[in-house]
Amino acid sequence: MQTPNPLVPGFTSKEVAAMLGVKPSTVRSWISRREMRAFKVDNRRYISPQQIQEFHSNRGKTEYVDMTYANGPVR
Repeated sequence: MQTPNPLVPGFTSKEVAAMLGVKPSTVRSWISRREMRAFKVDNRRYISPQQIQEFHSNRGKTEYVDMTYANGPVR
């Protein structure tokens, strides 16, 4: 795993996306759905290495129900 820049408090969604092999919009979706934790500094969100590890360990433990575009649960 990469180490974050010492001047920046963590990784950006773009950097995390490159590490995980997904699009930055996917990482932002995970953050908005609270699947991945992140913290804000000014108007930017950063993800720490610990938060990435937590995401990996929690991923797949619970059933995900997407309520984004549905009137009810979509499984």
